[in-house]
Amino acid sequence: MPAVIAGSQEELDALLNRLTGIVEWVHLDFMDGAFVPAKSLTFNPILPKEFRYEAHLMVEEASLWLARLREKVESVTVHIESKGFAGALADAKNLGYKVGAAINPGTPLSCLLPYLGSLDRVLVMTVEPGRYGAPFVSSALEKVRELHLEHPDLPIAVDGAMNPENAKRAKEAGASIIASGSYIMRSADIAWAVQSLTEALTNA
Repeated sequence: MPAVIAGSQEELDALLNRLTGIVEWVHLDFMDGAFVPAKSLTFNPILPKEFRYEAHLMVEEASLWLARLREKVESVTVHIESKGFAGALADAKNLGYKVGAAINPGTPLSCLLPYLGSLDRVLVMTVEPGRYGAPFVSSALEKVRELHLEHPDLPIAVDGAMNPENAKRAKEAGASIIASGSYIMRSADIAWAVQSLTEALTNA
C-alpha cells in the first residue's frame, strides 16, 4: 500500500497517475501543520475511482476531518497522541468508516490497549511522523511483536522507511499491512519497487 503525500491537487494527480495499474490501495497522509512539523495539507482532494483509499490523519483534531473525507476514503487512522482521540474514534465509527489507531515510536503501547476492542487495525509508526524519508526506528517493531502475540487476529500495519529489508522484518514481527512511501514514490520504476516489496514479504 503506497503512502502518498501531496501539497496540491496537481501534485496528487501526478503521484496517482504513476500508481495507476500497479496498486489497488493508496494510503493518504493528511497533515494540519500542527500535529507534525510539516506543511499544512488542507485541500479537499479529488480522488479517482481506480483506487481504494485510507486516510492517515496526522492532525490535532481528527473529528474535524471526518465529514469532508467520508465520500472519498473507506477507512481512517487516527493517532492516539492527537486531541480528542476517543471522540474521533466514536465519530468515525458512527460515520461508517473502518477505523484504525496509529501510535508513534515513542508512545507506550499501554496507551492504546484500552481501545483495541473498538479498532479494525493498529498502525505502528516506524519513523517519527511528518518527516518524509525519516530513518527507520527498529525498536518500534517490539510494539508489533507484542501486539501480535497478545492479539493474533488484529491486523497490524506499519508505516515508515518500508524498503524490502524493513518490510520483511516487520512481517516477521507480526505486521500484515505495509505502507511504503518514499521507497516507492522516489523509485524510477514504481512497478519494480512494488514488486520488490511483494517478493520480500512473500519470502519473509
